[in-house]
Amino acid sequence: MDTREIARRLGSLSIEERVQIINCLLDCSPQSLTVVEIAGATHLGAPAVHKQVEALVGAELVSSKSVDGEKAYAVNAKMVRDLFDYMYHQFGPGFQPDPIHTDSEAAHK
Repeated sequence: MDTREIARRLGSLSIEERVQIINCLLDCSPQSLTVVEIAGATHLGAPAVHKQVEALVGAELVSSKSVDGEKAYAVNAKMVRDLFDYMYHQFGPGFQPDPIHTDSEAAHK
């Protein structure tokens, strides 16, 4: 995954409703849910869910398929795992910035 893809996918998670939808889909994984089911579980309006879930599909964090003539959505677990795995390995627990950068930032204040 290159930095452009990482930035795009992380950016797609910068909206609270999208994080709620991802959490909902993770809780129900591997089952797919319709917009109405996601709306009921997240207490978001169906139009808002539709808009946000389509953005998550565009970021490849969610996949869609047709079930009985209706779109159903599922988390792309591999993509989400890869994204957070990358972040963990780059900025793992207890991440401390390089002291050289910290000192230069303090000098600019």
